Amino acid sequence: MSEQKDDIFETEIEKLVTGGAGLGRYEGMAAFVPLTAPGDRVRARVLQRKRGFVEAELVELLARGPERRQPLCPHFGSCGGCDWQHLLDVTQRQAKAAVVADCFRRLGGLDVQGILEGPEAVSPPFGYRNKIRLIAAPTGPYGLMRRGSHEVIPIETCPQMPDAFNTTILPWIRTLPPQEQLVVRTDGQGHWLVLLYGHPGRLRLLKQVLGDHAENEPPFPGCSGVLFNNLPLWGRDYLVVPVAGKKYRVGPHSFFQTNLAVTEAIVRTVRSWLEAARPPGGLLVDLYCGVGVFSLALADRFGRVLAVDADENAVRDALNNVARDRAARDRIEVRQGRSGRFLSDPAVVREPGWAEACCLADPPRRGLGEETRKALAGLRPRDVLCLSCDPATLARDAAALVHAGYRPERLRLFDMFPQTAHVEALLHLRRAPTA
Repeated sequence: MSEQKDDIFETEIEKLVTGGAGLGRYEGMAAFVPLTAPGDRVRARVLQRKRGFVEAELVELLARGPERRQPLCPHFGSCGGCDWQHLLDVTQRQAKAAVVADCFRRLGGLDVQGILEGPEAVSPPFGYRNKIRLIAAPTGPYGLMRRGSHEVIPIETCPQMPDAFNTTILPWIRTLPPQEQLVVRTDGQGHWLVLLYGHPGRLRLLKQVLGDHAENEPPFPGCSGVLFNNLPLWGRDYLVVPVAGKKYRVGPHSFFQTNLAVTEAIVRTVRSWLEAARPPGGLLVDLYCGVGVFSLALADRFGRVLAVDADENAVRDALNNVARDRAARDRIEVRQGRSGRFLSDPAVVREPGWAEACCLADPPRRGLGEETRKALAGLRPRDVLCLSCDPATLARDAAALVHAGYRPERLRLFDMFPQTAHVEALLHLRRAPTA
């Protein structure tokens, strides 16, 4: 939009809000300004005017708030990967708790202050990610997208990734014939996969570069496999990732949490909640089961586990993981399909033990969805645990289940994504006793 005199304004940032922006004021309206901190005095530019609020961009920091710090990454502010590197770690966690409580109050009509726990500092604040996607810049180097655009910013390092990625993996990848995109996935134990995407004409050259390596001789230390346009070129097309005493085969396209330390903490928390809330035995229904993390980790506490996921890659890995676990494989059944449709299957509806069952759901950002919520309301399992990366959709799902006769028992937050505004939330709902 063309710049007008009133496009530039000054404001003091009151707090951080959902999405990561700072809340200021513009002509009596809320003004959302990214990359700001509570207490900052800023000059900002209006980008969009909407009903009751404006979206703006930071033009100049006039006075620093007490919770601001110097970002570690030289690309911060330009790269779209982080929102909150400029904030103290404790400020980030406090803001995430406030945002979740606000979402539940505004979007779900629920006061969760009495049951809200965390988030705590479980993982290192940097170097915790096990996956990154890089895109080739027009000039050749790999990089990440600029905030709010499709422009690529070349990077030399990413502090969100482990040191080995920055010091050894990325420099080696740059010696390969350049590609359009690449994905690196690590297992937290020093092994990694690289997925390269580019013009099919590059395949011959890549084969020449990698062809001298025997099957048991990696082209670079720690490399478990190289794929080109999803086809294996060398080594394996999966990693084996240890979590909470189990090992999981994870294919290149299967979903897996990006922070292994926090994933372990979540598994431990779910287990401790169940141990405190219900005796062993009964039915566990694992919705959006992915590669089977919760199914395997909790199988010893249940007599039967039904697991479902719509993604064929995840289901393939889950079936493999279950088959390799001698202690659990006879009590776990894995299926492919949508969760709502699965719960409406007559055979599933007739499954014995629904009255005392536990349903655990780890849906994508959009949440459970109406079909799944309605099916759960009809089946009425005793316990429902929801793990969510979006507090807004979790609040809406919780409100629907409360309306269906459930009550929130516990809510714990996990700082799965330090230096960003994202937060992982685990909610336990229990069916309220009938009068």
